[in-house]
Amino acid sequence: MAGLQKVRPYQLQLFFSNKYAYAQIWKVSGDKHTVAAAASTIEKGLQEGLASTSDKGACARVAQTLAERAQAAGIDTVSWQRKPRQRFHGKVAALVTGLKEAGIKMM
Repeated sequence: MAGLQKVRPYQLQLFFSNKYAYAQIWKVSGDKHTVAAAASTIEKGLQEGLASTSDKGACARVAQTLAERAQAAGIDTVSWQRKPRQRFHGKVAALVTGLKEAGIKMM
């Protein structure tokens, strides 16, 4: 397992509630997970100008903000695994595509 963590030290975690969208990049080292960068629509700065805090447009803004924070922290590559039966469409697609367009490479 240690070899896998050296290849993928940063993991993308997504969570969507009925009201908000959350995204975090975790740094994995051994058994320890720490948050390296995070963004969500619960933040007042991200809510400005959004019609909804839980739609695809909101997810795209979360992706842009998370990418900026990740790049400021020196992160350029993250790994992401879909949950079982999670399809790549809608909010998930908007967030992951937004990260890719902002310059974050996905493994």
